Amino acid sequence: MNLFPLTNPSVWKNLWLNALKNDPEKKSGTDHIQIQKWDQRAQTFDKQTTTPEAVSRKEGILSMLREAGALQAGSRVLDIGAGSGNWAIPMAEMGAKVVALEPSGGMVDILKKKMSAKGIGPDQIRISQQTWQDVDVEKEGLASQFDLVFASMSPGVCDPGTLEKVMQASRNFCYLSTFSGGGWRSCYNDLWQHITGQALESTSWDFIYPFTYVYALGYRPQTDFKVWSHDRKETIDEAVENIIFFIQGMTEVTPEIRQKLKDHITRQAVDGIFHQKQTVCQGVMLWQVA
Repeated sequence: MNLFPLTNPSVWKNLWLNALKNDPEKKSGTDHIQIQKWDQRAQTFDKQTTTPEAVSRKEGILSMLREAGALQAGSRVLDIGAGSGNWAIPMAEMGAKVVALEPSGGMVDILKKKMSAKGIGPDQIRISQQTWQDVDVEKEGLASQFDLVFASMSPGVCDPGTLEKVMQASRNFCYLSTFSGGGWRSCYNDLWQHITGQALESTSWDFIYPFTYVYALGYRPQTDFKVWSHDRKETIDEAVENIIFFIQGMTEVTPEIRQKLKDHITRQAVDGIFHQKQTVCQGVMLWQVA
């Protein structure tokens, strides 16, 4: 009997590549457009990372890293997709030396303001404003230079090649988290189907792809799944922009579709506020390459 080749990395790599090939978001998006999206969303994103629920989740991950020996005073950390400093700031406060890789100018501006407010200097957090896709680990002398390479929900680690670079840059630990399931986009599927008659397709940015690839390479990551729910409350205009942020690239958002979306949200809103219960699952894994 021929069993499925579970430990053959090429099998899982090709499955991931095929998913990417058929992902409508990957077909339509470019790095420049994606960076613009995050520039526009920087303030909203930063606000969402400071809610009590988000802070509690962050503290849990930092505790996991400390207990595993992946993060301690003096650790050299590469934070891929550092955003507004949600992870880089507390890591630096713990005594780590962090390289914060973030291509969005809007995010970098917020990160710099936070560093200034907390008295954190460039010797503690060095900002590198570029995409992970553009980084050449060998040419830039980054191979095996970091005790921890960290990528939390980062669009920069999105395919086998960018994941391989994560392991290439690490001399000890790697951390990756991404959505398990459809993520925030799945919360809008019923609404989107009601408005357009189209289903939002699944994404290639799912935890199953990097996990199975890393497993087949011979590593045995420490894994966990974080499920959280909250009742999102937004003004009508905020809700429209938030939904479009998560679904653009999956399908064309025409002016007609935008207006239909706004009309639908307006009808559902109570006193001008749109409420939606959302539940998402995040896959987390930590592994050692040395």
